[in-house]
Amino acid sequence: MTEQRDQWDALEIRRPDDVPVPTPLTWQVEKHTVHSDRLMNNVLPADFPYEVERGTADDALAVLALRESIRRDIEHGTGNRVHEALTLGATWRQVAAALGVDPGRAREVLRAYADGQRNMWRRNEAEGRKPFGFSADQHAAAVALCELGDDEDYSDVATADASMPRDPVELEERIAAEYADDDEPTRQESR
Repeated sequence: MTEQRDQWDALEIRRPDDVPVPTPLTWQVEKHTVHSDRLMNNVLPADFPYEVERGTADDALAVLALRESIRRDIEHGTGNRVHEALTLGATWRQVAAALGVDPGRAREVLRAYADGQRNMWRRNEAEGRKPFGFSADQHAAAVALCELGDDEDYSDVATADASMPRDPVELEERIAAEYADDDEPTRQESR
């Protein structure tokens, strides 16, 4: 095991914020399972023939906190996956179906994600750190994806306009150049 994993295994979780941001979901699920197993042992009869570890209030609190941390991590990753699906050729209708929402709501998810990524870039830049998140061009390209029709994907746009690049990265760069506006206000901070 790694030192980070050893530290994680020893860490007591009682609140979602006790989970360090870069903790892999698999580690969180494993810790959740350990605590849940102990809680499930509480339903076994007192005279159960095998020795089992019974759950405590600390186990119940850990399960609650880990569930919330996992939920936040999954929710936080949704915008990134929407962006990824679109740049890999999915349509807005397909993305919306995967999320169980309408295409308008799916577009809101991408806009909020792009704005959060742009805010993160600006915050890092202002603090003198190497920028991480979306540059102005990346932000503009991500937001420009919202202009695609519900059933359009990159290949549809490229086919309709022979001058449009077929490669998603090249197309995103071209869209960014057309829609770039670094002065547009942003709406949401990223985790």
